[in-house]
Amino acid sequence: MYEYKVFRWRFDLNDAEELEKTLNEYGKEGWRIFNIITNVKGSGGILNSSIDGSAATIILEKDCK
Repeated sequence: MYEYKVFRWRFDLNDAEELEKTLNEYGKEGWRIFNIITNVKGSGGILNSSIDGSAATIILEKDCK
C-alpha cells in the first residue's frame, strides 16, 4: 500500500535550489517523486490552451509498511 503527498510549486516565487532542498527533505522521510504535472491554462481545447511553465503540481509517493 502507498501513501501520497501533493504540493504545488511556483518557479516564479521559488528557485531551483529551494526545490532541490525541499525534495531532499521529503526524500529523507521516504518520499519519492511519483509524477509532476505542469500547469495548463485555457479553455480545455488544444488550440486555445497555453502552458504556464512557472507552476507545477508535484505528487510524491511513499510505501506504507
